[in-house]
Amino acid sequence: MDHCALSASVFHKLADRYREKFMDVTVYDESYSQFCDLLPSGRARVLDAACGPGNVSRFLVKRRADLDLFGIDLAPRMVELARQTAPSAQFAVGDCRNLAGLKQRFDGIICAFGLPYLSRAEAMAFIRAASEVLEPDGVLYLSTMLGRSEDSGFEPCSSGDLVYVNYHSEEQIIASLRECGFSVVHQRHLPSPSAAVKKTTDLIVIAKK
Repeated sequence: MDHCALSASVFHKLADRYREKFMDVTVYDESYSQFCDLLPSGRARVLDAACGPGNVSRFLVKRRADLDLFGIDLAPRMVELARQTAPSAQFAVGDCRNLAGLKQRFDGIICAFGLPYLSRAEAMAFIRAASEVLEPDGVLYLSTMLGRSEDSGFEPCSSGDLVYVNYHSEEQIIASLRECGFSVVHQRHLPSPSAAVKKTTDLIVIAKK
């Protein structure tokens, strides 16, 4: 069973509700600014992987109007909403598990809470793929919910629909980044936002090649 695709179908169904709940969450804005500050000046090329309804993309292009931003998501309705939210960026239905298929290189990749919908093997493969499509000195932003991998499984969202949530350890993510040649620049924990159904500890990591 493709748990990632199954969760994407739920997010397609609930995209408008998700936008209403999370569009104005500001707790992660400082880390988004840190990501922007590490990008090269000028028209830096940025990929928003698993872009959702465009809330992160909107922040990035407001913070850096010069960005050449491209977002992908497996849920078609999320992509539709992202186009409305950040009209200066480009978006397409796409799978963050196939970065090589984009046939592009980037100065920065941001994946805000995409990892909870990737298995451990998929998450590690994503980091490897990101290292391959990032330019030298490229910047990678990751955020995820911390937890034990054995606690991964189907969980209900606010509508009662089930999504498969993968929990990752901080040690595993940092080790994978270093194995792929990244240096960690920022690393912090934050409590989950009040809109979250389940209270967790969030990990934010920004790394450079």
